[in-house]
This record gives sequence, C-alpha cells and structure tokens, in this order.
Amino acid sequence: MRFEARHRLMGTVDEVERALFDERYLAFVIAHHGVLLEAQVLEKKDDGAKLRRRVRYLPRPVIGHIGPNPVPPEWFAFIEDSTWDRSRKELTFTNTPTSKAIEGMLHNVGTLRFRDVGGQCERTFEGEIALRLPFFLKPIALLGEAVIHREGLKILDAEAVVMNRFLAEVLRSAR
Repeated sequence: MRFEARHRLMGTVDEVERALFDERYLAFVIAHHGVLLEAQVLEKKDDGAKLRRRVRYLPRPVIGHIGPNPVPPEWFAFIEDSTWDRSRKELTFTNTPTSKAIEGMLHNVGTLRFRDVGGQCERTFEGEIALRLPFFLKPIALLGEAVIHREGLKILDAEAVVMNRFLAEVLRSAR
C-alpha cells in the first residue's frame, strides 16, 4: 500500500531541519505526542552533507489481542534507519520492526521532503507499507496494511502538532 501525507509546519525549512535533528527534540516528542511511548537514538553519523541515524520507536499498541492471544507491545516497536540529505532537504527511511516475529513480514520504506511555501515548511511523506504474508492470508494482510496506514498517519499528524510546538516553545525561545 502506497501512502502520502502532507503537513504545513510553522517554521522555515531551515528551522524545521534544525528542530528535527535537535538533541532535545525526541524527548519533547515523547513528552507531548500521546502515541509514541519511547524514542531513542541508537546511532548518529554526520559527514556534513548527509546525516545518518538509527532511532528506536515504541508507539502505543493499537491491538491488545489477536483472538485469545495477547499482543506484546514490543510487536509495535520499530527502528528507523534514515539518511538526511542536506542539499536536497530529503530524508529516506526504512522502518524495521524490532520483533523477530514481525521483522520479515512488514516492509515500510519512504521519503520525507521539505519545501518552502511562503516562508513556511511543507513536509511531505511518501512511502510504502506492505505485509508479506502467505497467499491464503492476503485478506488479513490487506486489513493489516490499512490499520498500519491509519495508525501511521495518526503518528505523523500528532508529530506535526508537536513539531510546531517545539519550534515555538524551544527553538525560537532559545534565541
């Protein structure tokens, strides 16, 4: 399933870029997001032109049980492997589940782009979510992809609100 999401952020492209990679941002997201329970930078490499990161996220579980079996919260955790290209204002990412039971079944990749729109930043996410299940489970895969898509959009929409708040309360107040 392909997806796209757009957000207008209340800062310039440069401000949003600085905020996204600010050391204080992930803690601010966790404190104000509501859907994300944890976010931890595992690795960060900056060569000047590109910034590579690995970040572990744990969103609030959206399913408590599958039939009679409880769903462990860790099934929803994932690691974002991303590369930010400063010249293109573009981030490519792969989100990989941390659970070995889910890792081979879920494919999530995409691109985030920033564009100046009248002095504000338009942020666009484009990507793909796919559940790789056996053929006879295809109807479940389609339903699962729709749930993941819906919940992913909730995370992105809530994060846009948090980003605007971070820009106003933290980034600009630090000047």
